[in-house]
Amino acid sequence: MTTYKPFMQALIWTCKNCAFVYEGGQPKQNCPMCESYKTSFIDLPQHLEAQVREAHPELPFNHADCRATRKKLMEEHGVLKSYRVAGRQLPTVSGGNISPAKSF
Repeated sequence: MTTYKPFMQALIWTCKNCAFVYEGGQPKQNCPMCESYKTSFIDLPQHLEAQVREAHPELPFNHADCRATRKKLMEEHGVLKSYRVAGRQLPTVSGGNISPAKSF
């Protein structure tokens, strides 16, 4: 029986280098743990985060043991190779969208 409650709205951003977790909108400019740039963060699948939190229920989710387990699961499931930060559509003041891939 699982005790983990998945997030409905928040994204779980995980640093590919050190497995630090940032919950919420967009991650900070740099990882607070290893100082990798923002593009090192991926949107971690919630079923993997559930396994980490169920394996270490008594520890904070950015504890060294949790990060080691998370990194191991990311490698086993091929997350580091297949997931990347995708360009997001950002709303503008005029109501249109800006595509990050579009060059001006």
